[in-house]
Amino acid sequence: MTGFPRFVLVAVLGAFALAGCGEEASQTAEAETAIPVLVAEVRTAPEAGFVTAYGLVRPDREAALSFKISGLVRTIAVDAGDIVRKGDTLAELDMREIDADARRANAAAIKAKRDVDRIAPLLENGFVSRQRMQDAQTAYDLALAERSRVDFNRSLSRIVAPADGVVLSRLSEPNEIVNPGQPILTVSQGGGGFILKAGLADRDMARIQLDARASVTLDAFPGEKLAGTVRRIGAASEARTGTFEIEIALDNAPPGTASGFIGVAQIEPADENAAALAVPATAILEGHGAVANVYLLDRPSMTVRQKRIGIGRISGDEVIVTDGLKAGDQVVSAGAPYLREGAKVRVVTDLKAARAETASEDEAARP
Repeated sequence: MTGFPRFVLVAVLGAFALAGCGEEASQTAEAETAIPVLVAEVRTAPEAGFVTAYGLVRPDREAALSFKISGLVRTIAVDAGDIVRKGDTLAELDMREIDADARRANAAAIKAKRDVDRIAPLLENGFVSRQRMQDAQTAYDLALAERSRVDFNRSLSRIVAPADGVVLSRLSEPNEIVNPGQPILTVSQGGGGFILKAGLADRDMARIQLDARASVTLDAFPGEKLAGTVRRIGAASEARTGTFEIEIALDNAPPGTASGFIGVAQIEPADENAAALAVPATAILEGHGAVANVYLLDRPSMTVRQKRIGIGRISGDEVIVTDGLKAGDQVVSAGAPYLREGAKVRVVTDLKAARAETASEDEAARP
């Protein structure tokens, strides 16, 4: 042993020292390789069971105005968006043919009256039969009825505003020939507020009931939620769309609300089921139909494991969870593509900054 070369002994001791340092550095590096991630807590989502309906805002009271008789449109004095007052003349037919009908009816009534006046004294003197007098009186009565009918139709050759309101749409133009009852203008009748008209599929219609509460958001006012109540549910589906029309009365529409605004309503269902669960859509991995995978965080060990879950529909930026998780569980919401089963992680609030910091440390550690 005394003859063992001293330089060999030094080399061996140096090798052990280096090995010890290498093992220590390896353990330190392993401890520092925790992957930065963002996590989100699985939350209860009572709104997930709500029935969603998309529709258009309409005045609570609106009327489609038309002429009672056919004819040639002479003038239309208003356009969509115009404010009208009760009694304002909005449109008129060409009166030439209508006036001619009125004159003819009036002339027929005058002639029938003249016949009655001429036959009456002849009947008293026995020169005509009573039947002749009765026929003349009947003809006079018919002429008066015809004159009344023509006068009534003539009075409806103009469209007047039934109340203060706004013209919602103009459906005809001057010089067009229109039929009786053909809509010419649609106007709101002011003071009635607004409603949301929407169509629902049969499976959704069956889940709501009259007087159900609703939360309505209009695209024009994205930051405001309006309270509403379902006041009408269609008894039959529309032949063209196959949907059931519903009306939601808006409690307090904000100033500036106008007919035609697009809105979405979340309607409370009649069946009160247990609240669903929701996770951010970014947490979903490898979704296939109604199942998907997520990384579930184990806080004590700060590791993750893959968990298969059942998923439902997408609700905004979240996915409804139907099976596999419970409220309060934490899932990786960002950074999952860099993970593997059992990977060590560290939870951060700024993933981009954390990755940049890790990259800088790795660069500095290189020889």
